[in-house]
Amino acid sequence: MKRISLISLLILGLSSANAQTKNNWSPEQTITHKGISTVRVSPDGKKVVYAVKELKTIEGKNEFISHLFISDNNNANSIQLTHGEKNNLNPKWSPDGKHIAFVSNRDGKNNLYLLKIGGGEAESLTKLKTGINDFKWSTKGNQIAFTSADSETEEEGGNKKSGNDWYFMNEKFKQGRLHLLHLNKKDNNGMPQITALSKDNRHINSFSWSPDDQWIAYAHAASAGVEDNVFCDISMINVNSGELKVIANTPVGENQPLFSPDGNSIAYYNLDEKGIWGGTTSVKIFALKDGSVKTLSDTPNGPSELIGWSSDGKSVFTIESFHTSSRIFRLSNDGKQAIEWNTGMKGVLGGLELNYNGTHFGFMLQNTVMPQDGYISSSSSFSPQKISNINPELAALPVPKTELIKWKSYDGMEIEGLLTYPLNYEAGKKYPFILNIHGGPAGVFSENFIAGSAVYPLAALAENDIFILRPNPRGSNGYGLKFREANHRDWGGGDYKDLMAGVDYVISKGWVDPDKMGVMGWSYGGFMSSWVVGHTNRFKVASIGAPVVDLVTQDLTDDIPSFLPSYMVKQPYEDWAVYDEHSPLRFVQNVKTPVLLQHGEADIRVPFSQGLMYYNALKRRGVPVRFLVLPRQPHGPVEPAMILKSAQTTLSWMLHYLKGKELGF
Repeated sequence: MKRISLISLLILGLSSANAQTKNNWSPEQTITHKGISTVRVSPDGKKVVYAVKELKTIEGKNEFISHLFISDNNNANSIQLTHGEKNNLNPKWSPDGKHIAFVSNRDGKNNLYLLKIGGGEAESLTKLKTGINDFKWSTKGNQIAFTSADSETEEEGGNKKSGNDWYFMNEKFKQGRLHLLHLNKKDNNGMPQITALSKDNRHINSFSWSPDDQWIAYAHAASAGVEDNVFCDISMINVNSGELKVIANTPVGENQPLFSPDGNSIAYYNLDEKGIWGGTTSVKIFALKDGSVKTLSDTPNGPSELIGWSSDGKSVFTIESFHTSSRIFRLSNDGKQAIEWNTGMKGVLGGLELNYNGTHFGFMLQNTVMPQDGYISSSSSFSPQKISNINPELAALPVPKTELIKWKSYDGMEIEGLLTYPLNYEAGKKYPFILNIHGGPAGVFSENFIAGSAVYPLAALAENDIFILRPNPRGSNGYGLKFREANHRDWGGGDYKDLMAGVDYVISKGWVDPDKMGVMGWSYGGFMSSWVVGHTNRFKVASIGAPVVDLVTQDLTDDIPSFLPSYMVKQPYEDWAVYDEHSPLRFVQNVKTPVLLQHGEADIRVPFSQGLMYYNALKRRGVPVRFLVLPRQPHGPVEPAMILKSAQTTLSWMLHYLKGKELGF
């Protein structure tokens, strides 16, 4: 198949000597694709505002910059609303549709701005030192509620300057608090007046206005401690008197409170009753009149997000993973029905939101051969209508084929996976192969565009004549509760066998050369990749990102202390054996496979020490190993240069060991 020449690799300031290929789907090319982050429909359904992210070079540094666009609901008359070298994000329509409020860092922090639809410059609404976390318009449109973190005190600033900035672990936190901005009242500086609403030291995650603008329901941490931020409670506050009412305060997590259109009920998202990560989820409705709580109908996988109320107030919309796709459900408020709203849809939905009047959805949609773009649909029936075309140049490019395959595991359980073919696949020929393992473990490989910018450059690997299998083993999301909990106290057990059964399946089809196979994965995928190379030598190369290799130290140093005990059922000190038995580090003496490690130095989800331990153990044993350290990066690279370097390094490592190409680093 003919390859089409694309833009120069110099767009990223790279010399041609460092460039491995000039193919269509090189990491250098895919990182330049535009992305779309928000699609919101105007209250009357006639206009759409959306945010587009693209790579820009600013003062010699490559950065992702987002700008706002507005168009008619038929993709006509598209106009760019914001310009410049600063980010503009999270646009939200005023209830009357005449203004758009948004967040921008044009003054250094993410502050709130207001733009008239008729034109003119954006008006600054806040000048906060810590920036805006989220915001929502009141029903009348004369107030905006927002959350913002505590700013540094004068004493704290002085202590930093003097070097006296010691602290006691987990005893003092910066909380996200709820504030009220009055658009019709000005302070002494001529800025809109701001009133602090929440006074308790409990971090606020989400909130919702009542239709009469008298109350705000909000989800907040169960206590002032950072460990309780996962398990939220829900309260409501009167914006005039400050009166507080408790809505839900069970031992498990409640979140995303949403007032019904008539103001008589609050719907909210409820986590597993036992507090199990990846456990059951549900939507509940709290009746304000009598305090009764009703649980709505179950869905196949359990809702992952509460979207909003229908315009008639008789149901709520939710979204969840469904195998490798996404499903919207309409749950009746009487708890009797759960209706699938986008039956048969292929691809993956993202950022699904209802407009102010509940008449239209705005969302992003993509599939394995179609890049992400903005779409809208009536909420009365699901009928996606494209409203943007942010990467028109991609339409002419050949995209590697991806298909859904299924196989039986050791115990008869059916496992699914996405198999991407070499771009120029020829039947009867055997190709090198890579097993790509997702994170989580309750993650899922979905039908995302195969050439999206990521640390694992799937399209570039396929363009270099390599098969890639992305399986969803037991423990994955999207297949129901029983499947999701099937790996409890068994990390590296049944899930490992599911993966190996998938590898055996593609080999049996005659597609894959069993002597040219690699494995790669990040986070839990890094755990499993480390587990794989410690339990078999069938893979000739491994690329492992942010791996959990020692379960005890992981649990005692990460930022989610309830996570591993939830999966292992007990704390480490209650059952040292189960933590040791499922730690890849305990099997490092078996590893012979060359390993590329990658880890962000600022990772607190899987601390950097996990990757360092594995690197040192492999190096001392004489196993070929390289460790790519990513400064400033959290649990996965976020800076363009770091994303690019990660993808380039993985591609070069795999091509060296699977195809004999010269190592590029």
